[in-house]
Amino acid sequence: MITFNYYTVLLLLISGIFILCFDVRIYVKANMIKEKKGALITGWLSIALAFIAFCSYYIYEKWFWN
Repeated sequence: MITFNYYTVLLLLISGIFILCFDVRIYVKANMIKEKKGALITGWLSIALAFIAFCSYYIYEKWFWN
């Protein structure tokens, strides 16, 4: 069963990957150092939150739900 958490994880993961692929490249070409750092932090934070949300939901579902 697909729940709300899987949509959240997928959305965070995809947005983080897109930020790292597109925004950082644009800021590097435009020589915008502060914006590049902000995009890097935002992209990696989004990916990390997706991983944490997936792991915590998996642990909750396997250990506490049964």
